[in-house]
Amino acid sequence: MTNTRLLENKIYLCIFSFLFIILKSNSIFSHECILKDTTPKEITIYNSCLSQKNSKYNLDTKKVQKMEQKIKKLENENLLLKNKLLVFKKKIYNFLNSL
Repeated sequence: MTNTRLLENKIYLCIFSFLFIILKSNSIFSHECILKDTTPKEITIYNSCLSQKNSKYNLDTKKVQKMEQKIKKLENENLLLKNKLLVFKKKIYNFLNSL
């Protein structure tokens, strides 16, 4: 009983792994631009594929640049707030010492 159940689990795991690999490989190779022929139609299809691929790459690059700018802005804001906190702590310390 347990041997058949173990075998079933292994079979399900193998099937799931196989499907996962197939789906992943399909998504990896799904956006390849291949020139199939030298006809004007095929060249146009190829060129449009390349331009879409490049525009996607440019969008990703822009997103990364925006995120980097945002990180720098937040880091600067963090430093500013730390400095304000330090000034506030000094004022409290001075006030308590003057009592």
